[in-house]
Amino acid sequence: MKTNNKAQDAATYSFQAGEHILIDANVWLYLLPPAAQPAQWWAAAYSGVFARLLLAKAQPVVDAIILSEYLNRYVRIEYDASWRAPYPKFKDFRKSADGIKILQSAIAEINQILKTTAPHNTLLANLDLPAVLSAVQNGTIDFNDGLLIQNCRLNNWKLLTHDSDMTLGGIELLTTNKKLLQACP
Repeated sequence: MKTNNKAQDAATYSFQAGEHILIDANVWLYLLPPAAQPAQWWAAAYSGVFARLLLAKAQPVVDAIILSEYLNRYVRIEYDASWRAPYPKFKDFRKSADGIKILQSAIAEINQILKTTAPHNTLLANLDLPAVLSAVQNGTIDFNDGLLIQNCRLNNWKLLTHDSDMTLGGIELLTTNKKLLQACP
C-alpha cells in the first residue's frame, strides 16, 4: 500500500477490447447522479470516457463495495439537499414515503449499472487484509478504498476514479482529476 498508483488521463486513454475497468462509485455518481446533485463539469468528461470504454468493448466491472457506496451516497445527497429539515433523523427519512421514493430511484440507477457492467465479488480471503488494515490504521487510506485497490491488484484491473485520495496502492488508475494525474505520474 506504500507504492504510488500510476494514473493516466481517462479522457485520452485508449481502451482495449476485453480490458477490465473497475468504475468507482464517485464516477457512477457523475454518470447517474441523484436529482439533487449539482451538475459538475467532470460529469460530461466521464460520460465521454464511459462511451469510449463501451465502444472499445472494454469490460466495465462493479462489485458490492461500489454498489453500496453508490447507493448510500445517492440517498445521502438527496437527504442532505431536501429532506433533513422534515426528517431530522436519517433513518426516519429512509423509512418514510419520501425516502422510499428516493430509494426506488437509487435502485433503478443501480439496475442501470448492472446492465452495463460485469459484477465481480471482492473475495476477502484472497486480499492482503493486513496491508489494508495497516494503511487504514496509519490514516493513509480508507477501508473501502483499500479493498478496491487490493481487488484491482488481485484481478489486474484498472480503476476509473475521480478520488483525489487514491494515490497509494501500486495500481493503474484512469482519471480526469488533474490533482490525481499530477500526484501519480
